[in-house]
Amino acid sequence: ERTGAEDGDGADSGSGGTDSDEDAEDGDASAIPAPGYDMELTDQFGEVHTLSEYKGKVIFLNFWATWCGPCRAELPDIQKLYEEYSAQGDAAEVVILGAAAPGMGQEGSAEEIAQFLEENGCTYPVLMDTGYDMFNWYGITAFPTTFMIDKEGFIYGYVPGQMTEEIMRSIIQQTLEG
Repeated sequence: ERTGAEDGDGADSGSGGTDSDEDAEDGDASAIPAPGYDMELTDQFGEVHTLSEYKGKVIFLNFWATWCGPCRAELPDIQKLYEEYSAQGDAAEVVILGAAAPGMGQEGSAEEIAQFLEENGCTYPVLMDTGYDMFNWYGITAFPTTFMIDKEGFIYGYVPGQMTEEIMRSIIQQTLEG
């Protein structure tokens, strides 16, 4: 079940929807694995990722574009979170991922996106959705949009629009506490 902040200010940070705890525990039909859970996508470094490989961890999945001002404004905060969680190694409970769509609309090629990331000091994995399957499955209509996927692989909630670091930390914590 998808939920989200209506006004993008983080007051309702897309935290889980209706009875998300019961849905997951009771096997409710609305508790379905995140779209594209087993889809293989390559990041800007040539590494292949599937969301299912992160089962047991919370996934912060940020859909963005290089031409999007609010997306660009979020990059330093996302990078900061990535550095904190990746420093924990295998013990980290949270995985930070970006998702970009090379060639979609005004977006450049995968190589141009990788160059943009390098120039902006972003080292967190950004999945290159060249076929737009993941973007379509998640119904991305605005940038940025961030989905939180819980440890069991279910969508916990989503937030359309730019977030502050404080809001990012809040939605991560809410998903961890699920």
